[in-house]
Amino acid sequence: MRSGYKEIGFGKQKVAQVFEEWYTVPAYQRHYVWDSDNINDMLEDFASNYLEHDNEEYFLGSYIIQSKEQNNDLLDGQQRITSLFLLFAFLRDYHRSSVDVKENCDTLIIQKENKIRRIARRIRLSYEIRGNVKFFIEQYLVQAGCLVEHWDDIVRMSADKKESTSIQRMCNALICYKEFFDNHEEIDIDKFLGFILNNVVLIYISADSLEDAFRLFSVMNDRGQKLSNADILKSSNLEKIEDDRDRNDYARKWEEMQEDLGNEFDRFLAYVRTMLLRKRQKMNLLDEYEKFIFKVGKIQKGKEFFDYVFKAYDDYNTLINLNENNDAEYCTLIRILNNSMPSSDWIPVVLSYGRKFGNDGLLKFTLRVACKNIADAVCGKSPSHRIDNLNNIINLIEDSDLSDIVKESDAFYSFDEHIFMANIQSEVYGRRYTYALLMLLEYKYKDKSEWKEFGTISIEHILPQNPKPNSKWIQNFSEEQRDYYTHRIGNLCLIGRRKNSSLGNLDYRDKMKKYFEKNIGSFAHTQKIYNTYPIDWTPEIVEENQTRVIADLMDIFGIKGYDK
Repeated sequence: MRSGYKEIGFGKQKVAQVFEEWYTVPAYQRHYVWDSDNINDMLEDFASNYLEHDNEEYFLGSYIIQSKEQNNDLLDGQQRITSLFLLFAFLRDYHRSSVDVKENCDTLIIQKENKIRRIARRIRLSYEIRGNVKFFIEQYLVQAGCLVEHWDDIVRMSADKKESTSIQRMCNALICYKEFFDNHEEIDIDKFLGFILNNVVLIYISADSLEDAFRLFSVMNDRGQKLSNADILKSSNLEKIEDDRDRNDYARKWEEMQEDLGNEFDRFLAYVRTMLLRKRQKMNLLDEYEKFIFKVGKIQKGKEFFDYVFKAYDDYNTLINLNENNDAEYCTLIRILNNSMPSSDWIPVVLSYGRKFGNDGLLKFTLRVACKNIADAVCGKSPSHRIDNLNNIINLIEDSDLSDIVKESDAFYSFDEHIFMANIQSEVYGRRYTYALLMLLEYKYKDKSEWKEFGTISIEHILPQNPKPNSKWIQNFSEEQRDYYTHRIGNLCLIGRRKNSSLGNLDYRDKMKKYFEKNIGSFAHTQKIYNTYPIDWTPEIVEENQTRVIADLMDIFGIKGYDK
C-alpha cells in the first residue's frame, strides 16, 4: 500500500533515497535549532567513518513523516534533514567541489521539471508556513552560486538577533561547513559525498493519519535535541484540531510565544499547570497535564487548551514581563519580587488573580501574597507548605466572585507573628529570607515613579564581619557587641556587587565615602542609612537603626502591635 511517495510503515533508507522525495516542515514544528556543536559532531562522525569504515553503514538517526498524496509532512527529524539539505547547498557552491559534486547536490536540493513524467520543478525541503524561512531558502540556497554571491549576508544574519531562530541557525550551519572543509583539505569531496549518499542511512516511520504520526512524534527524540514539554504538548493538542487553517494559525501563535519566552517556556507551562490544578506538582509536567487536566476534562485538548494558554501568555506579558504596563508602583513591586522570590511560588497566584479580576486591587493583592510567602519562610515553613498555602489562595480566587473577598480574607494571609518577630529580631544573615526582607525595605522607600535596574546585588555588613585589629570598629564595639550586632538586620543593607571587598573593612567615614557612595546606586533603604548616619556607626546607632528597620517591617507585613 502506498500513500503519496512513502510506504506506510517503517524502513531503512540511504540519504540518496531520502532526497529523492519532497518534504514540508509543517506549522506545528519548532524552529531549526541545531547549533555549532550539533553540526560539527555530525561532520566529524561522517569524516571519521568515511576515513576508517568507508565500506560500512553509518546510522544517522530516524525521521517520522505523515505521508500525503503529493508530499511528506516532516514531523520528527527536521533537524538532521535540514542539516543535510544545507550541506548539499554548501557543497554545490563550494570552490573545491567538482562538477560532479555540484550537479549531484543540485538534484538533491531541487527536483528538475520533467514534463514527460509530469513532475513539476520543486524544492526538496520547504517551510511553507514560515514565509521568512521560505524566502531565505529560495533566495540564498536554491540557485547555484547564491551562497557565493550572498556570503556576507549569511555571516551577518548568523549573528543578527532580529532574524528568526531558524535563519540564524541555518546561516551558522553554513559557516560551520565552510570552516570544516577549509580545515580539511585532505578530504576528497567527491568520495566524501558518495559516502554520505550511499553509506549514511536513516530509519523512517511513515503514517497516513495525523493522529498516528503525532503519537510517534511524541515519543521520538531528535539527535542532540530532545523534545521539550512544549513540543509534545503542542503536537498532542494540534492533532485534535481538524481544520488545516486553524491548525496552522494555532501552531504559528504557539511558535511565536515559544520563541518569545525562549528557555522560560517550559517554566511558563508549569505556571499554567498550577493555575489549572491549584496544587503541588507530584509527577512530571506532561503526566500531570495528561492525567489530571486532559483526562478528567478540566480542559479539553485542542482549541480550548491553546486559548487558555494564549490568554495566560497575554496576562504574563502584562503582569510579569510588564509589557505596556503603566502602573509604576505595581511594576516596581514585580521587579522587587523577581529579584527576591522563586518565580514558581508567586507567579501562578498573580496570574490567576489577574485572569479573574484584572487590575482591580492587583497591587494590594500581590503585596499580600509576597508578604505571606516571605513570612512563612521566616517562620520556618517548608517550601511545600508555602506552596500549599499559595495554592489555597488560587482556590480562593477561583471560588470567589468579588476581588474584595480575595484581598480581605485575612485567614489566607495570616502567619505566626510571634515566631516572625522573634526571628527577624535575631541574627538573620545567611537565612534564605534575609534578601527578600531587605528587598521589601527597598520597595517601601523607593521612588516608584521611575525604575533603575539593580544589577548584581550583594548584602553588605556595615559593621564588617572581620574588622582589622587597629581599626575604629574595634574601638567602638566590644567583642560582645560585635557578636551581637554583626548579623542583625539593622547592620545589613543592599549594595551593588563590590569590586574590592577589602574596602568593606575601612573605618566608617572612609567606607561611606570611598565605598558606599559608588555602590549604593538605586538602593533607597541603603541611601536612607547613608544620609541618616553620615558620621559614625556605633552600638547605639545600630540599635537605633535596628529599631527603625523592625518597625518598617512590621508596617510592611501588617503587624499592628507586638507584645514581647
